[in-house]
Amino acid sequence: MGGINVYCGSFQGDDKSCSAFQGVLEGMGEIGSGPERTIIARIEADLLDKGRDHLLVEPGDARLLLPLLRRYAAFVQSRLAIPGDFLDQMARDERASPERAVDLKYGEGLGWQAWSVRDLLRAFETADAESEQVALVW
Repeated sequence: MGGINVYCGSFQGDDKSCSAFQGVLEGMGEIGSGPERTIIARIEADLLDKGRDHLLVEPGDARLLLPLLRRYAAFVQSRLAIPGDFLDQMARDERASPERAVDLKYGEGLGWQAWSVRDLLRAFETADAESEQVALVW
């Protein structure tokens, strides 16, 4: 997997902005309710299917997860060294652990998670407004 792109209806995320998607799901699962964790578990199972090059999140699931994603986005933003600056955080994360650059990109890096959350929020909001599926493509 070279990175994950996100699309939904009229929205297209930045190139490979959702590469940390799995880390975001794990973080959301830690603070989510039982029903939210059930949806996340289903999405995670789809993500682990090695025979696929994409994953679809149904509009209803996106709508149900949107409040949780907003809470998680606020949590991630509160942890950034410079609020709102995911690029600065990516650089800080990589300087702190240069040997873990791949792990940081695919979910462990706070800067990568902040970037993913930003575009996921926009995609989930679009899914809610336009009743379109969220497509994550790698």
